[in-house]
Amino acid sequence: MAHDKLPKNDGWTDVAYELGSDPEDSARISKILNEACHVFRHHASDQWKSDDKDAYAKRLMEEIRRRPSLVGRLLNTDDRVVKMVTHRAVELLEVEDKTAP
Repeated sequence: MAHDKLPKNDGWTDVAYELGSDPEDSARISKILNEACHVFRHHASDQWKSDDKDAYAKRLMEEIRRRPSLVGRLLNTDDRVVKMVTHRAVELLEVEDKTAP
């Protein structure tokens, strides 16, 4: 099923990301993405610090573990921050999988 693109987040106004899941899941994920967009757009000095990105990516990893299909939905956006955090979460999951016994 095709989904509309997720909205772009200005970092000031919280976006309620509709992810086609349980409203509590969407609320948790929205909180992560809203915080990441706010920090990126209003507190990161000219550059997205890897520590910032990793902090949000690690939180997003937990959501992706529960719902792997979430990756495609999150990448269906024109929002650079959402894409960066999602890609980083996927990278961290791949590293974790390679190092797992």
